[in-house]
Amino acid sequence: MSQQGYLRHPTIRGNAIVFVCDDDLWSVSADGGVARRLTAGLGEPSTPSLSPDSTQLAFVGRDEQHPEVYVMPAEGGPARRLTWLGPDVMVRGWTPDGHVLFVTTYGQPFFRNYRAFTLDPTGGMPQLLPLGQVNHLALGPGNAKVIGRNTADPARWKRYRGGTAGHLWIDATGGGAFRRMKELPGNITSPMWIGDRVYYLSDAEGVGNLYSCKPDGADRLPRLIEAACS
Repeated sequence: MSQQGYLRHPTIRGNAIVFVCDDDLWSVSADGGVARRLTAGLGEPSTPSLSPDSTQLAFVGRDEQHPEVYVMPAEGGPARRLTWLGPDVMVRGWTPDGHVLFVTTYGQPFFRNYRAFTLDPTGGMPQLLPLGQVNHLALGPGNAKVIGRNTADPARWKRYRGGTAGHLWIDATGGGAFRRMKELPGNITSPMWIGDRVYYLSDAEGVGNLYSCKPDGADRLPRLIEAACS
């Protein structure tokens, strides 16, 4: 292709990458090559996430106008709708036992009040996680968790310093006790737990960039991407 696409919401498992472009889901090898289109629906898909065994793909679809959770084979095929909730919904990953993890404003009085749920990909009722407000949720080793609150879409969140700036809460031991990571500066979003470190996006230096730190907030590594977006 002579023109580059606007690629968003990447998810990777092993050697497989799925991303959103031109209002569809595409798959490509981590080694590079030609991307293959997985969907051709009427709505805009978002927040795809590959399952731990790389065989299934959960995402938010809008073919029936409002966002809902769908699941489909990672190699392509028909998608099955799993939720009938109505309000805003975003897939945030999978649990180690193979359940879809998503957040939604379902049952809440305000549009920013997201809560986290899990859902069996074979069907059934969503199960609420007793974690309060959750925009992002990343799972670490030994049942450890990091919660993102007020962690908005990275495309439009930079340089905000008001009362609803994004921040992280962490349960580093998995015992259920969370603390706010006040030592991390900037407006924060998109936490990820990889190995023994927490990765996240922040505008601490004025532009959006990728950072990482230890679960106790120490050893913060700045600017992991040199060509940051301004």
